[in-house]
Amino acid sequence: MKLNLTIIVFSLFISNIHTQTSVKGSVIDETGIPLSFVSIALLHAKDSLLELGCLTDINGSFIIENVKPGNYRILASYIGYDNVFSNIFELKSENKTATVDIKFLQKGILLEETVIIAKRPFLEQKADRLIVNVASSAIAAGGTAMEILQKVPGVVIIQDKVTIGGSQNLQIWIDGKASPYTDMNSALRDMPGDQIEKIELITQPGAQFDAAGGPILNIVLKRNADLGFKGTAALTLGGFRVNQADVDAGKENYYRVNPSLNLTYRSGKINLFSNASYNQGDYFTVIKVDRNINTEIYKSKSIDRVDYTFSNIRVGGDYYVNDKTTIGTVFRTWQRTGNGKSFNKTNVFDQNETILYSTFITENASDSKRSGSYGNINIKHDIKVKTGQSLNLDIDYNRFNTRNINNLQIYPNDLPSSISYSTQDIDQPVNIWVGKFDYKHPIDSTFKIETGIKTSFASVNNKLNFYRNNFISVNESNNFLYKENINAAYINLQKSISNFEINAGLRAEQTIITGKSMDILVLDRNYTQLFPSASALYHLNKNLGIQSSYSRRVNRPGFQQQNPFSYFIDSLTYTRGNPRLKPEIVNTAQLNLTFDNQPFIGIAYYKTNDVIIENAPKLEGTRTFASAENLANQTRVEIQLNFPIKIGKIIDGFGGNQAIYNSYNATYQDIKYEAKRWHWLAYWQINALLPKDIKLEFGGFYMTKFLEEFLTINNIAGLNFGVSKTFADKRGRIALSFNDILYSQNTNAVINFSNVNVNYFQREYSRQIRLTCSYQFGNTKVKNQNGRSNASESESSRVKID
Repeated sequence: MKLNLTIIVFSLFISNIHTQTSVKGSVIDETGIPLSFVSIALLHAKDSLLELGCLTDINGSFIIENVKPGNYRILASYIGYDNVFSNIFELKSENKTATVDIKFLQKGILLEETVIIAKRPFLEQKADRLIVNVASSAIAAGGTAMEILQKVPGVVIIQDKVTIGGSQNLQIWIDGKASPYTDMNSALRDMPGDQIEKIELITQPGAQFDAAGGPILNIVLKRNADLGFKGTAALTLGGFRVNQADVDAGKENYYRVNPSLNLTYRSGKINLFSNASYNQGDYFTVIKVDRNINTEIYKSKSIDRVDYTFSNIRVGGDYYVNDKTTIGTVFRTWQRTGNGKSFNKTNVFDQNETILYSTFITENASDSKRSGSYGNINIKHDIKVKTGQSLNLDIDYNRFNTRNINNLQIYPNDLPSSISYSTQDIDQPVNIWVGKFDYKHPIDSTFKIETGIKTSFASVNNKLNFYRNNFISVNESNNFLYKENINAAYINLQKSISNFEINAGLRAEQTIITGKSMDILVLDRNYTQLFPSASALYHLNKNLGIQSSYSRRVNRPGFQQQNPFSYFIDSLTYTRGNPRLKPEIVNTAQLNLTFDNQPFIGIAYYKTNDVIIENAPKLEGTRTFASAENLANQTRVEIQLNFPIKIGKIIDGFGGNQAIYNSYNATYQDIKYEAKRWHWLAYWQINALLPKDIKLEFGGFYMTKFLEEFLTINNIAGLNFGVSKTFADKRGRIALSFNDILYSQNTNAVINFSNVNVNYFQREYSRQIRLTCSYQFGNTKVKNQNGRSNASESESSRVKID
């Protein structure tokens, strides 16, 4: 820690001793008066993607430092004027400065325009992450975040959880923020996909990221930075008719209604954004389980129907105090209610299934209420605008409230009047405070130092009251108070040497955890760990590159995993937490070959010690308990091959394969458990641009039988189709999508360990048709930075390179 502090202090005072390559200039109006706070964007000439940006100062001047060699153009945006693009200019390594002066035309003058169409590639491989641009996807329109994540190469939804190649060791972030204390999978099922701009897959998080967790899927929500006022209203209608005959029900209709509204406004020093959505509908889950218990076979089938409503409001803004300081804030609040009715029928047979001993029914009427609020304030201060030296401060507060009530009735099929009543009432308020301070110091245009500190405090007061026949059951009730404090510091170095890009970092984290069950201390830990990371990218030529990386990370047990409660699933199945869990340590190395900045061929190796097995099975009488245990060491190998798909100017997309090896070596209940298996995952996404601005999309995946902890899961697949068209001068858009066309995203699994022998089947509301209509209003003449340029650019800008 002393070494880290020494480096931090040293980096604060180190001077810039290398020559900088910069782009500078001034902006004036049609009368020659300098314009302050004009938005300046440095764009790549090839595809108009943003490289760097800034605002003009009070004298109308700007400077962008640390610019890499390449071909660029400047985009200047200011309220009341048409956007101005400069001529394309080239920066070479021997250049010192490029001067670009901008002159805005008189307000209201409309000139003939040259339209530049710059389409972002669906996949973009960066040095540290894979970016998936889904904002204009036909399948994304009207879908939820959960459904859109299936468009990320290698991502598969298994048992209603987001996985990568079947591995559930994955973090889901929103706008760079993690929410480890709430059910992110449930949140993703409700979040409208139209709010998503892009998805970032970070397989090897560096030292600047928290050390906990595996790969990161960061969902970046839309935050329009256009000048003026702009909005988008959308409405999605969806549904399907499902035959439920296999659970003794008929054909049933399911639906979804989802209106949403996005608003943005930017003028001068102020940038405001907001979005609101409402989602109402229903869904179902069908589960069939066969258990061998002693000399009997229990065959159960159940259907769980849920009616839900979900509302979400997100607002935020940025205030540019001056040309060096920006203050921003974001606030989000959401609420979800759900009412469920579950019907479970269990038949008890002899071993040969020739004699029916008994039949009993379990009914569960559930009432679920979840809500949350999130607030953030962030301050960015540029110490030296010319060099990019800056400070960032973030303060977050999260509040989650979860209340689940399950009213249970269990009775024999031939004697419905003999009912056993019970109620499970769970209340889980969560409070999280996070403070983070980051410092960036570019030594020169090829070398940058980042360092920072972070602290977080979380408290979860978890209450479970269990009632039998309206009387509280003391043995089945509990109160678990969980508190967690994590303190961290890091340093990260980035260096470019010719065709090399190198990253290296070290993070130190202190973890302090306590847990009390019914006022008895059951969890007390205080430990410090170091997490090194390094990566390198070498450009072989214009198209090919080699990327390699290594990281050491930790997976800490979640509070639910450490919570000693027993949760009712059905009359024979419960889950139970384990306060004795230890964190698991993961060492990961990978090597990739990229083509045109997109992933091509790669291999990754994972070695995990003290693996937390999420669903370690244990039989107690006729009941099966699944609890988390530190049981195993795991080895995982992933070999990946991706390839672009392009046929003429109409069809493009991608395809990919993964060969995945999973191996577990464990001892559980004094029995050796050794399991290993290779499996294959294929995925594809094909897009077609037809005449009259009609877009088609066709995507899907197929995965062979695979191993996940004690489960062996049969092959699963998915097939999706979408079509969209714009209208009203591209202000409006209509999209139709059909998900899981073949209804093949069903789970068939087997557990065969010790005296636990279970066959498991699950299917859900995955096949559905959705129709979405959206309309854009407001100042649509002011385009995005990758939108258009006007024909007067040569008259309104001047470029000089020294």
